[in-house]
Amino acid sequence: MKKKLQIPGGFKPYKTIEGKFAAHVGPYFIKNKFPDTIFGTYIQNYQTNLNEVAHGGFLMAYADSVGGFCAYNTVKKSIVTINLNSNFIRHVPLGAWLEARGNVKKYGRRLIFINVDMHIKNKLVFSASGIWQIINIDKDKI
Repeated sequence: MKKKLQIPGGFKPYKTIEGKFAAHVGPYFIKNKFPDTIFGTYIQNYQTNLNEVAHGGFLMAYADSVGGFCAYNTVKKSIVTINLNSNFIRHVPLGAWLEARGNVKKYGRRLIFINVDMHIKNKLVFSASGIWQIINIDKDKI
């Protein structure tokens, strides 16, 4: 029998656009309104590597989702990630509750600079710095 995970108080499911990438690597949960939003997720088996710790690709995808959320909510325009530098500080074990916060460092007419930190029980386990670009989507042109 599969154990039901207890989501910490104050967190609610983060609604991603159905069928898009983040819906497949989560689920994610959020607490607080932007800019004080905290993301949370439990590390589940499908998010791990052979050592049963969070896969680096998952941690980067999670950081990208948190950073993208912050970038979009800062400018309320379509954005894409153009750079993401990642630091793997400690392993993140299977079953751990992993919280992430994004911090907008600077933004202008085209670029948003964001740092993302992830913690388990207030211990830093991962950090990333990224740049998101504001884009003008013209679906008829490539």
